[in-house]
Amino acid sequence: MPLSGEIPSAVRYLVPGAVASLAAFAFSRVMIEPLIGIAVDYEGQRELVESELTGEHGHGHELFARAVQENVGAAVGIVVFGIVMGVLFAVAHTVMRTALERRGFAPDPTGLALLLSAGMFVAIAFVPSLKYPANPPTVGLDETTGVRSSTFLTMTALSVVAACIAVAAGLALARQWGAWRASAFAAGGYAAVMLGVATVLPSFYEVPAPIAGPDGLLLDGFPAEVLADFRVYTTLNQALMWLMIGVVTAVLMAAWRRVEKESASFV
Repeated sequence: MPLSGEIPSAVRYLVPGAVASLAAFAFSRVMIEPLIGIAVDYEGQRELVESELTGEHGHGHELFARAVQENVGAAVGIVVFGIVMGVLFAVAHTVMRTALERRGFAPDPTGLALLLSAGMFVAIAFVPSLKYPANPPTVGLDETTGVRSSTFLTMTALSVVAACIAVAAGLALARQWGAWRASAFAAGGYAAVMLGVATVLPSFYEVPAPIAGPDGLLLDGFPAEVLADFRVYTTLNQALMWLMIGVVTAVLMAAWRRVEKESASFV
């Protein structure tokens, strides 16, 4: 069955990412947004305490209200990101399946979709987050925002490149070594490369510390439980998004293959 005859392009490229992003937004709205609200409240308390200590009072105001940020802003951002990742996944799935077929393999497209979604989650989200976990508002200094963003993007880009090279090496060695040995070699090589990358790239420890004044402690440091929950739920949200992309793609492919078989039986 030719690749182009499986699913209409608009469906294959847009639907998985759109469905996944809606699921990710629902998870984020329920599990992550309350933590962001706690972080924002803490930020306000910290600014108030600091202004009382220094005597400088800021008058900054948010451009958009919290209700707009956590509903409209978050929804637009997550949906756009999910669709972009869905398109990237569809391209990677087509390239991967074509490469496998040229080497004489006949992969199940639904199984490949699930396996590829897991691999892309690891390369794009999970491994970079081990070095640079997500931070809620208040965690991180304003003057290091640019450096932290660039190093995170560097880590992500190197992870994707290393994963692509590992997959290519695994495919090239599969015939000589067998699938399991080649896969183990590819996974081990990827892990070794990313461990080296994580060692070389700089680390950032910028969790706000307690504030003390002449009369003692004025404000505790940023709540460790909130920080830990935020990072765990952010990673789970990414896992949910990639899982949904893989599952929706697999379901669409299985359904399309059934429709084509039924159509062929009537010819």
